[in-house]
Amino acid sequence: MKSILLIIPYYGKWPIWFDAYLLSVAANPTVHWLCPTDCEIPENYPSNITFLPITLSQLNNHVNEVVEAEVPLNHRKFCDLKPAYAEIFSEQLQGYDFWGICDVDIIWGDIRKFISEEILNEYDIISSRKEEISGHFNLFRNTQQINSLYRKLPSYKSLYAVPKIKRVDELVLSNYIKNDTFFKGLDLKVFWSKILCNQENGRDSHQEYYLDKWLWNDGKMLELKNGKPVNEVMYLHFINWKRTMKYSEIKYEDNPTQFYISYIGLHYKLHSEIQKIFRRIKNIYNGYYVREYRRLKKMKFKSIVKRVIRRLKKIYCFYLPK
Repeated sequence: MKSILLIIPYYGKWPIWFDAYLLSVAANPTVHWLCPTDCEIPENYPSNITFLPITLSQLNNHVNEVVEAEVPLNHRKFCDLKPAYAEIFSEQLQGYDFWGICDVDIIWGDIRKFISEEILNEYDIISSRKEEISGHFNLFRNTQQINSLYRKLPSYKSLYAVPKIKRVDELVLSNYIKNDTFFKGLDLKVFWSKILCNQENGRDSHQEYYLDKWLWNDGKMLELKNGKPVNEVMYLHFINWKRTMKYSEIKYEDNPTQFYISYIGLHYKLHSEIQKIFRRIKNIYNGYYVREYRRLKKMKFKSIVKRVIRRLKKIYCFYLPK
């Protein structure tokens, strides 16, 4: 069986759902995780996750030496560094067949069910997104050629040297794989034919504000409809729910066999039908997609106003007395 190491640096304070995250890690004993962190190491955690205590400053110095750039490392900037993780954590990666990048706003399902040995044997780069590199789960074969691939990205040092996130892990690397003639000449095989995590409206991860729609059951991540499983995914990525989650009842030491994930938290008991109906009604006028529509309209309006102001300034300057 091909060995896999997923690398997930995390700094600050553990999220409220971290115990549930660890439970889902424990349910994948043949996959390993490496977590460099300055957080307090949990008293109880699964044997297939290794915590690497290191301050952000210490890691930043190490990163700068490895990637040969002055990286202003912050919590968001890790996304840009993900393609370089194999070189940054080369010591910890020794002996593994594949290394991977992932996120913490995730509850894992059965990873090996979706990433089979056949896929690992045939492909060198494996994404959970369709036709795109995924920052929340992507595997790379552990070879020098692939591990140093980030150095081939156009102006990678410049991208690393600015505090603002440049989406190197997803946008830049995806464009490079699709369009660069050098990469095409490497004869590397990329698996990104389908979405392996939760999806909605043809897009992965982002979803409406639901109650009791997702069930973690004995290591499987199940999508529910009317309380019954209708779909199984490799993992639930609740990127837009992490802002609305207020609580988690799940404790790692309790070793539960199942729990529900809703937009407000992780819990054992189902909500009432009245609560679900009220939530569905509320989604019609104040759900995630409604809010996104309003946000995008507001951004578009601001952009138009800025363009008008710039045009008026040019006209004003043109007619100023010479």
